[in-house]
Amino acid sequence: MSRRTIAVAVLALMAVLAIGWMLIPRPDASAPRGDDDTSVSGGGITLTSATIALPEESAALPAGSALITANCTACHSVEMLTAQPPLNAEKWQATIDKMRGVYKAPIAPGDDQALIGALLALPAQRPASTAK
Repeated sequence: MSRRTIAVAVLALMAVLAIGWMLIPRPDASAPRGDDDTSVSGGGITLTSATIALPEESAALPAGSALITANCTACHSVEMLTAQPPLNAEKWQATIDKMRGVYKAPIAPGDDQALIGALLALPAQRPASTAK
């Protein structure tokens, strides 16, 4: 094939695509849309929005839990963090290693000891008093 034949074929293809593009029905942009619209249609498809109500956060981390907030609460709720069974430092280290290795948590290795200390200081991590 000559260059001229290829050029003519490309131009013809572009013309067909341009005409086809102009024939695709478009939503009426001039139609008024209020904030209360819950659906939009176009091209034979209707999308409907849904609203969900998330529960209110009721638990709070104790003061001095900035490392926990920075490293854990992006994925874990405060309720989940404060309801963990008591773990020792080695188990918390294994958990941090798992979060970093398996789930790619961006926990700086230099923060491990301080983070473990903060996790061990959570109220649920303190041994229950056996005094009666």
